[in-house]
Amino acid sequence: MPVWFGDWIKEQRIAIGISQTELSIRTGNQIPQSTISMWEQRKHENPTAQNVRLLVESLGIPMSNFPWNHILFKDKHTEARCNQMTERFHLYDLATASSLKTFEGKTYELKGAVGVEKDSGEVRHIADLYYRTRSVISDKRLLAKRKNAHEELLRVNGIKKVK
Repeated sequence: MPVWFGDWIKEQRIAIGISQTELSIRTGNQIPQSTISMWEQRKHENPTAQNVRLLVESLGIPMSNFPWNHILFKDKHTEARCNQMTERFHLYDLATASSLKTFEGKTYELKGAVGVEKDSGEVRHIADLYYRTRSVISDKRLLAKRKNAHEELLRVNGIKKVK
């Protein structure tokens, strides 16, 4: 059953017996206690993908165990329309792609759990690339994109051909 992101954070935090302040400290104070409180009250906009990762890891939970398909996020326009998860392109979906482009302008050819940078041959794990991914391509078709690094990586509706 889906739950709100803030409710999930609160549930996990209480399960390990820490306060909002302690969770904030675990994030290296990168996420203030007041922001955690606002998420738990559903009064704050959605966290960035980087903040989700930081919170999950600060709770001692591997990102691979984060229940993306069961977490609901607040929509900017209305709380009633919250099923954004059907649009999200997940980390594990990268296995269906042939390449990705990052916000730094690098192109990585995907080979299993790693990406190989087109020009330098640099090898990176897809988990490291996911949060820097601007667009995902497979068979010259755009599968997913995000406009800026603070937004979620979303599936593209329909088939978009790329050169």
